[in-house]
Amino acid sequence: MIRKILLIEDSEAISKSIIINLQGNGYKVYSTDTITEGLRILSETEIGLIIADMNLKSNKIIDFTRNIAGDSRYNLIPLLMLTNEEGKISKRSISGVEGWIIKPFSADNLLKIVRKFSI
Repeated sequence: MIRKILLIEDSEAISKSIIINLQGNGYKVYSTDTITEGLRILSETEIGLIIADMNLKSNKIIDFTRNIAGDSRYNLIPLLMLTNEEGKISKRSISGVEGWIIKPFSADNLLKIVRKFSI
């Protein structure tokens, strides 16, 4: 069984790095740079893990996390947040986030975190 991950990241370089790493380790990655497209992918594909950038240019990630946490179709899917703000993270202020990936990250660290939460 191929484990499916939704990646929402607006940096092309970071997206490519994550996709190459995860696909090389047996994951199928659906990647987008917008929340709207992410929601479309979720509605059409059985996703086992969501990785989303905390600092998307659209700046609506908080709304996205609330929608996911409040929707019975998606609220059991683990949600990991990518951020470069390690010292500023308030884990209680973001609904549904189960883990954090701090940028910059190593390929090994990314894989370790993903394996912990992926189905």
